[in-house]
Amino acid sequence: MSTSHEKPHIVYVDANASSLTQFRSLGLLERLGSIGVLTVHNGTPESAADYVSVVGSAQVVIVGGTLPDEVLSSAPRLALVAYVGQGASNFINLRLAQDRGIHVANTPEYGNSAVAEHVIALLFSVARRTPQGDRHVRAGLWRPFPSGMEISGKTAGLIGYGGIGSHVAKLLGALGMKVLAWNRTPVIDEDSNVEFSSLPEIFERSDMVSLHLALNEQTHGFITGELLDRLRPGAMVINTARSELIEKFALEDRLEKGLLSAGLDVFGQEPPERNDRLLSLENVVLTPHQGYNTPQAFSAMATMVVENIENFLQGKDFHRTSL
Repeated sequence: MSTSHEKPHIVYVDANASSLTQFRSLGLLERLGSIGVLTVHNGTPESAADYVSVVGSAQVVIVGGTLPDEVLSSAPRLALVAYVGQGASNFINLRLAQDRGIHVANTPEYGNSAVAEHVIALLFSVARRTPQGDRHVRAGLWRPFPSGMEISGKTAGLIGYGGIGSHVAKLLGALGMKVLAWNRTPVIDEDSNVEFSSLPEIFERSDMVSLHLALNEQTHGFITGELLDRLRPGAMVINTARSELIEKFALEDRLEKGLLSAGLDVFGQEPPERNDRLLSLENVVLTPHQGYNTPQAFSAMATMVVENIENFLQGKDFHRTSL
């Protein structure tokens, strides 16, 4: 991409103290500095114009949040956007990037174990009312306290069976749950303990449904009120993927009526507004989009970002995001 006389300019456009500390501790800033001229911008630029100014004539941009269209449209030498995460399509206009001849890289499957384990954490938190029990004791109370639900012998339905979904299936199987699964494309899986079925059947048979789909035009609002109504009373919905996969008001209405319970790690607005209906419900466990957030997952993600840049500059294969 660059000549032997010129190192490419690499800009980390929205770095923060935490990410920089971890990039530095892993020696990744040094690696970037050895292959290019590295500029790090601390914090998120305040406007699209600020983004354009920070990026300037860089050939490579590292970004962990939204990259304004103005950058893709006007950066004169931009060749690669290295997204720090998996769901680049939610933060970068891939069609515009494609039209401009700009490649977009992401970091797939970096947090499969972390997110899968968080699904289990939410499952137990909802089933055994763990957060409520903690608040109960801290308030100086003891018994009576509502009973919980045992997981073993229950049926779990997985909507999406990629890297995270298949990992969740193994953990659920180890807990003694029967696992049903549905995927948008055919799956060949050696795990005979997983039964692939239709969406309606999964919702009718499951005590717990966990979502593991990418968000796109086809999956926005994919889990409808009609599907939720197929769940048996008291069933739970776990969502560590994207909030917009579920029809928002359909889920909230059924939670408010006590028909379902839920464990949610994702929200339409993050953080949610203080008057969000979900915040007042005792049958919902909420976490701050933390499923992916472990040192091991961040290390894998950050390393993959740098490897993507190295491979791109050397003309090798990298983790490319496409429409």
